[in-house]
Amino acid sequence: MKKVFLFDIDGTLTPPRQKIDKDFAGFFLQFARDHIVYLTTGSDYDKALEQVGEEIIAACCGVFTCCSNEFWEANKLVYERSYYPSPSLVSFLNNCLDESDYPTQTGNHIEYRKGMINFSVVGRNATLQERKAYHLWDSEAGEREAIANRILMESEKFGDVDVSIGGEISMDIYPRGRDKSQSVATVRQLHGLPIVFMGDKLGENGNDLPAAKALREGDMACWVNGWEMTKLLIESHREK
Repeated sequence: MKKVFLFDIDGTLTPPRQKIDKDFAGFFLQFARDHIVYLTTGSDYDKALEQVGEEIIAACCGVFTCCSNEFWEANKLVYERSYYPSPSLVSFLNNCLDESDYPTQTGNHIEYRKGMINFSVVGRNATLQERKAYHLWDSEAGEREAIANRILMESEKFGDVDVSIGGEISMDIYPRGRDKSQSVATVRQLHGLPIVFMGDKLGENGNDLPAAKALREGDMACWVNGWEMTKLLIESHREK
């Protein structure tokens, strides 16, 4: 029976915030041409294009960006959903920056994307080395998890928002329900076929978890730890 394949990008098809491996790109391109494939990412469309390239984007049936608050088909925007955070949320995030024990802050800490905002203590201007250093520190300190939990505890105060942790340095904040579950609902409506979803952030507060939770009986969620594992799973699903 035919299936729809839905892939996270960052950490699933590519190393975090980096371009897809060249050998894997050729493998995945052929898979996308032979199957019904969609991509879903917390990043914007330009970043998705930068990470996986024009050929792969063109081979996919569609791309969901900004936690599925934008949907693209054939390089054209199908829909977009806007969001403007409350002043209380912005103030809270700025206080988190002031209170953080992490010594390096590089700028661009609150990034406004379509339908969501992305927050990072170290900042999105961080170099690859600075990103890895923060990720290592946060793995022990649990800063992102603590901030996310504080937001969730006072969600109504901030406008009934939800939050999920993605990548190495940041978290996504959006109106409740405006997450990657939207991509599952859309592909189900378009195709009515079983869905196989692959993502690397399926743990608590992970930004792939909403998509996994939206799956139904007959669908499948695959928790991966990098593109190498994704490739192994693709090989097991590839149509003969």
